[in-house]
Amino acid sequence: MTLIELIWTVGPALVLVAIAFPSFKLLYLMDEVIDPAMTVKVTGLFLKLFNSFIYLYKEFEFDGLKLYTFYLDKLNKYKSLYEKNSFYRYFHVLVKAKRRIGPHDKDVISVIIGSLLGDSYGSKRYVEGTRFCFRQSIIHKEYLFWLYSFFNNRGYCSNLEPRLYTRYIKKIRVEKKYYGYEFNTYTFRSFDWIYKMFYKKGKKRVHSNVSEYLTPLALAIWISDDGCWTKSGIRIACNAFSLKEVKLLNGILYKNFGLISNIQSINTQSQYSIYIKNKSIPRLRELVSPFIHNSMLYKLGL
Repeated sequence: MTLIELIWTVGPALVLVAIAFPSFKLLYLMDEVIDPAMTVKVTGLFLKLFNSFIYLYKEFEFDGLKLYTFYLDKLNKYKSLYEKNSFYRYFHVLVKAKRRIGPHDKDVISVIIGSLLGDSYGSKRYVEGTRFCFRQSIIHKEYLFWLYSFFNNRGYCSNLEPRLYTRYIKKIRVEKKYYGYEFNTYTFRSFDWIYKMFYKKGKKRVHSNVSEYLTPLALAIWISDDGCWTKSGIRIACNAFSLKEVKLLNGILYKNFGLISNIQSINTQSQYSIYIKNKSIPRLRELVSPFIHNSMLYKLGL
C-alpha cells in the first residue's frame, strides 16, 4: 500500500473523529447532575382496558416512608363494577392469560400458599402462565365451594361452579369409587413465581422462601386441607414432602407462630407428618379461628 493510499484510507476516519469530539464534550456538559434536597420514588402498575389506561395503584416512597394511593383513571363509568368487586372479573376475562398480571393481595397469596402445602396443585402453561387447581372429596363440598367463592368474588375464576369428579382407587385388590368437586383459577403470568417456589421438574417441593408467606390465613387453609384432630393435638399430613422439607416446615411453625411441634413418621415408608402439641393448641386456635371455615373447625377440636 502506497503512502497516498494510506492517507486516502485513514484520513476520512481522522476527520470524523475530529468532528465528533466537540459533540461529545457538549453532551457531557449538558449532563447536569443536581444533588436533590428531596427524592420521591413512584412505582405504578398500568393496565389497558377498553383502550383507556388506568393506574391500579401507585406507591410513593418519601424519605423511607412508603405511601400508597389506589384509584381509577379515565374509567369512571366502570367504577361501579370495581366497587362491586366485578372489575377484576371483567379485566381477567377480556385479556389474554399471558397479560393477566394481578395485582394479588395478601389474602389471595395466603390461600394459594396454604392450599399448595395441602391438596391443591399448580399447572404451568409455558406461554400463558400458571393456574391452580383445587379439589376436595364430596364430604368437604362446603369447604370447596367456600374456596371457589373466595376466588370467584375476586375475579380469579369463572362463574362456572365447581365440577363433580369421580376417582377410582385400588386398595388391596379392591377398587373403590370416590366422588368430589374441583375447580381451577384463571391462568396468570404473575403466578409463575409461586409455581417455581413449589415445583422443581414437575414435582412438588417446599422452598425456604415459603416462610415469608405462611400467614395465619395460610396456616388455616393448610390445616383445613391436611390437618386432623387427635384429641391431644393436631397432626398435619406432609406426605408429598421429603424429610428435609418437613423439618423446614416444622421450624417455620415455631419461627413464625411460636408453635411447638415435632415430626412423626407414618406407616408408609418415607412419609411424615407434623404433630402440633397440646400445649400449643390454645395459641393455634387463637391464630387460625378467625380465618378457618366453619366446616373445618372440628380439625381444631372445636
